Amino acid sequence: MRLRRLRALRLPILYYHEIGPDRSKHIVGPEDFAAQLDWLRSEGHEFLSLDDVLEIYAGRRDAPARPVALTFDDGRTGALRHAAPVLARTGTPATFYVVTDWLDGHGIPDGERYSEFIRWSDLPELRAAGIRIGSHSVSHRTLKRLPPEEVEAELRDSRRQLEDKLGEPIVHFSFPRGRSRRAVERRVRRAGYRSAVATGQSWNGPFARMFHLQRLRVDGRESLEDFARLLSTP
Repeated sequence: MRLRRLRALRLPILYYHEIGPDRSKHIVGPEDFAAQLDWLRSEGHEFLSLDDVLEIYAGRRDAPARPVALTFDDGRTGALRHAAPVLARTGTPATFYVVTDWLDGHGIPDGERYSEFIRWSDLPELRAAGIRIGSHSVSHRTLKRLPPEEVEAELRDSRRQLEDKLGEPIVHFSFPRGRSRRAVERRVRRAGYRSAVATGQSWNGPFARMFHLQRLRVDGRESLEDFARLLSTP
């Protein structure tokens, strides 16, 4: 049964940057976000954590008929204030990927300052809401453009800092800007992570690569009908 379900698996992993009132390409309105979750439930989708995803691909858990996973990149305050309470209240799993330099307020490019970022002191609030924390690197530089030793430092140091602060393993990684190559993926695995997500606006099938999981970006300018179409076609 598990093998048959895995062969039929079509897993969308959604990713958001920010939840807030100033709707834009990267900012989804709080009411829109709540409506999207309600629509997913009404359509019979089962929310999975990335830990669940790993268990399914390893054959240790059955794949649901209509799975979906939620992720958030960068670690922005609107996602903490507007998304986390909804996720906690409804018991919806999600993963927040954070940039460790940005948690200190360091090295944030002007182009990323369309909203504020959480700080280290906010991480316990996310964990209390049942949200998994993942690494989005130290500095958010595109890893495939860096020398190998700098890639390893981005992977190793971000993971170590988060583990020291949270006292738990950090096993999920998000590629900055969603860009990678096979050599970088191998370094992610060797650094101790168990999964890595990219972008690509596509679903994950039965033969997905655990260190290059595809995601669908949710655009804050689009309607609920647009969101439904995003979920309807792999």
